[in-house]
Amino acid sequence: MKKILSIFILLFAFIIQSCSNDDNENEALKPVDFSVSLKYDATFNSQVVKKASVTIVNTETANKYTVESDETGVALFKQILPGTYSITSTKVIQSAEFTETFGYTPTEAEINFNGAESSVIVNATATTANIEMKTSKVGDFVIKQIYYGGSDTKKGAVFRDQFIEIYNNSNTVQYADGLYMAQLTGSTTTTVASYSLPNGQFDWSKSEGMTMGNTANTDYVYGINIIKIPGNGTQYPVEPGKSIVIAQNAINHKANYVDNNGKAVSILSPELTVDLSTADFEAFLGTYSGSTYQYDIQNPAVPDVIIAYWGNSNNDLILDSLGRQAYTIFKMTDAEFAALKKYKNPKGDAPLSVQIPVAILIDGVDTTRDLGTLLVPKKLPSQIDGGNTYIPSGAYSSKSVMRKTKTTIAGRIVLQDTNNSTNDFVEVTANPRGFN
Repeated sequence: MKKILSIFILLFAFIIQSCSNDDNENEALKPVDFSVSLKYDATFNSQVVKKASVTIVNTETANKYTVESDETGVALFKQILPGTYSITSTKVIQSAEFTETFGYTPTEAEINFNGAESSVIVNATATTANIEMKTSKVGDFVIKQIYYGGSDTKKGAVFRDQFIEIYNNSNTVQYADGLYMAQLTGSTTTTVASYSLPNGQFDWSKSEGMTMGNTANTDYVYGINIIKIPGNGTQYPVEPGKSIVIAQNAINHKANYVDNNGKAVSILSPELTVDLSTADFEAFLGTYSGSTYQYDIQNPAVPDVIIAYWGNSNNDLILDSLGRQAYTIFKMTDAEFAALKKYKNPKGDAPLSVQIPVAILIDGVDTTRDLGTLLVPKKLPSQIDGGNTYIPSGAYSSKSVMRKTKTTIAGRIVLQDTNNSTNDFVEVTANPRGFN
């Protein structure tokens, strides 16, 4: 009898515990209201940001929600599932509204403010977030297209046909001479460690030899490979509405060719790749490294970029086909560039990277593998890129990310530039000098 009673008690306890666990699980999955409070940075007296577009993305399910902030600067998301979210906010202010809000007239016709946070936990006890929104000058040069995905590994050109395109979005001639382009490095996982920030990005203030504290994260980005356009200052003019294409290899990738080892390479499906034989510049590493990579084919008719710094072991300008990098353009003198400091990441397992001041960046784009489960931490601050962009079709899909067309003025195409690549870019089939 005692044995039966003991079994009954244990069974009863198990049932109670199971019900309790079910209740806890149901409570954890219960939708909650979540609010995001927006303020301008201290430069603009930390005023609340009204009528800004706020988007949150669940990093596990990729569910996306967009709400406009109210008169108190709060965007309220009603009854969303608990989870981990990324947040981006954008506010485009026309000159008249800017004057009314801040009391002085800006030099630009419209001003873009952006803010971002990643790896934000939302649950029954975490129902609010605060975003500081910043602005930066919209550049005359903008990154128009990044073809990092490459083409089919058997029928196309793999990664050899990658390129980046830079566009003159102004109404005056700009000179490409001396323009730097950097591939930025950082953590490729949102996993938090002792050497990372809460969003999983490296905490560069913990790098060996770093002494500047958190400004190492907020005021600088870190370039692993950096190239520079040659020229005497006025040698390479770019007309309004025109662009320059920087190719990894400036050849016609649609055609069969012979590599540097004398091996014949056949392109089985030319339609999957691109013709870069008329690119404006190419990256040839042979002169810099002293040895020539098998596929680093040099086109004598296309000028080589200057290799300003090369931090990784890549033997060509290879863009990460999985989209785990960021890209930025800037200008400075040779002496200023030579004075930039170099650091290993705080994990200590990578080559030195060049520390580049955010203040000199003209434009930048964060790419990521996926806006859902494979989100990569941002490398650029929100005033340079308040969002991120990616190729949904994935690596070796012949796809690129391209900046949207905003309008056409007297035949000149003006590209959208809100300093938020989530809004500004779309996936397209790679098309040098083409338009969305």
